[in-house]
Amino acid sequence: MHVIGTAGHVDHGKSTLVQALTGIDPDRLAEEKAREMTIDLGFAWMILDGEEVGIVDVPGHRDFIENMLAGVGGIDLALFVIAADEGVMPQTREHLAILDLFAVQKGIIALTKIDLIDDPDWLELVTLETSELLQGTVFADSPIIPVSARTGEGLGRLRECLDESLREIETRVDLGRPRLPIDRIFSLPGFGTIATGTLLDGSFQIGAEVEIVPGHSYGRIRGLQTHKTKLETAHPGSRVAVNLSGIDRDTLHRGQVVAAGGFLKSTKLIDTQYRHLPDIDTSLHHNIEVKLFTGTTEIVARTRIIGSESIAPGEIGWVQFVLSEPIAVVHDDRFILRRPSPGATIGGGVVLDAHPGRRHRRFRPESVERFHSLAQGDPQELLLNTLARVGPVQAKVLLEKAGLPEKGGQTYLRNLIDSGQVIDLGKTVAAASTIERISEHMMDALAQFHKGEPLRAGMERETLRNQLQASPQVFNHVRETLVEDGKLVEAGTLLRLPEHRIEFTAEQKQSIDELLIKLEESGVQSPSAKECKAIVGEEVYFALVEQDKLKPISEDIVYSTTTYKQLVAQLTQYLHDHGSISAGEARDLLDTSRKYAIALLEHLDELHITRRSGDTRLPAKPLSKSI
Repeated sequence: MHVIGTAGHVDHGKSTLVQALTGIDPDRLAEEKAREMTIDLGFAWMILDGEEVGIVDVPGHRDFIENMLAGVGGIDLALFVIAADEGVMPQTREHLAILDLFAVQKGIIALTKIDLIDDPDWLELVTLETSELLQGTVFADSPIIPVSARTGEGLGRLRECLDESLREIETRVDLGRPRLPIDRIFSLPGFGTIATGTLLDGSFQIGAEVEIVPGHSYGRIRGLQTHKTKLETAHPGSRVAVNLSGIDRDTLHRGQVVAAGGFLKSTKLIDTQYRHLPDIDTSLHHNIEVKLFTGTTEIVARTRIIGSESIAPGEIGWVQFVLSEPIAVVHDDRFILRRPSPGATIGGGVVLDAHPGRRHRRFRPESVERFHSLAQGDPQELLLNTLARVGPVQAKVLLEKAGLPEKGGQTYLRNLIDSGQVIDLGKTVAAASTIERISEHMMDALAQFHKGEPLRAGMERETLRNQLQASPQVFNHVRETLVEDGKLVEAGTLLRLPEHRIEFTAEQKQSIDELLIKLEESGVQSPSAKECKAIVGEEVYFALVEQDKLKPISEDIVYSTTTYKQLVAQLTQYLHDHGSISAGEARDLLDTSRKYAIALLEHLDELHITRRSGDTRLPAKPLSKSI
């Protein structure tokens, strides 16, 4: 799933365009409707190429720019709106700078309100001005599409362009570390606390335990929804509403993160790479107070410039931020910096280390060198991200794809293996999150199998592996671990959950007794498999075969296990006494017809007890080992 975010100057038609595309009015507050202006984040969705796509509609007014920042951190594509009758305006430039600093992957520019333009030269002029504005930003080559939300002109082309652009964006990687920055909190009677946001870095499942960071609240996921559709599992990149049990609504606020318990820690000190915007009138100085925005968090911070006295407009430098309160971020998260007064966006960058542990000596060479190394990428984080993307792979191939030298890379990989974040499978390595995910899928698949096939003893091992689309090494590791932990039972080629039991109804038990009596009375000249199925039903028949109560030796002939063992014992004893046996001898021995005699001898051939030589059977191996 992907998420689109709007951007652009106030009253340029963002919300109207969203409503025209989706049929949903994203303005949800009474004040927004009264003032005809977006104040806080609005939400909608649409279907593109069979995929549900979430839309976050942000305010464009300068007084609400900080609400806008809470909505654009998790988007995949920006729908950048410029009114054709007004052209580029102040918040147009500021929103573009913010999206550029966030390094949003894709952008489409919608020139709205073209129904208000009579002069084609004016539209051409606005298009040219917009194109010049985009140069040097992440949207330099983005398409510019004239549209009218009121007449519908250009909306078809806009939808096509959105679809094409989203198909070029890679699906977000599941790192097994789910976190959802909260952008909205509410409660519903009978449900309790609900938090919404864009899910990052992992999947959420109903029943999973979660932690609220920062803070010390713990709870469980009671329900999941995306666009009013109930889910069992929510995947990264989704707009998700999480129904939380055990957590009071009043303890939550925008900026906190719902995360899987244990991995996400809050911090009051972060190391970053920072870019100061070129059109700012002053440099960024050491030890000044700023407002920092990341995810849905807004926090006051103080700057610690590393390696220089200040960072001039248009320059990139190293900054350690001392935060006024704890926040929850991870390596590679993006942030925006604003001047508190007068309010203005001045720059932004990327988190290099979310837990540096101490304040650095600003001008020590080792401090500067550390920032340079971090900017090249955390090697262990790089390996984990690469492994999550490419799947289980040989260690050498993993290092190549991560761009790390084999000698140094092996050390980082060994650290990850020792810490349990990567699993060594012998010839390949896999992310622990991948192993955990396949374990969950294996258990779920077996539970579904037992539900649909209650009379089957278990699922064929290879059938399950193919269903999970797991490599043999990964599948076998997961299977062996689950069996060892007692979460899975293996019987021959079948796998089942420990609690699974075959239970026949009273009516089925009666028909089973009827069949077994009939088979015992029939002896060697048993009824056919078709007749047996007619008595007990096909499902019960195969259940009896799996329970070893029935022994089919061909498509037409089936025996009770007791009769089968007696017949095989008679034939092998004759073979032992005489050294060979023919079809006629078997027929006379068992006092039956040639049909049953030949079927039984061919069955002995399949068991490698006998081998055919002309019209007779000879021992296939020493009889003392085969009887």
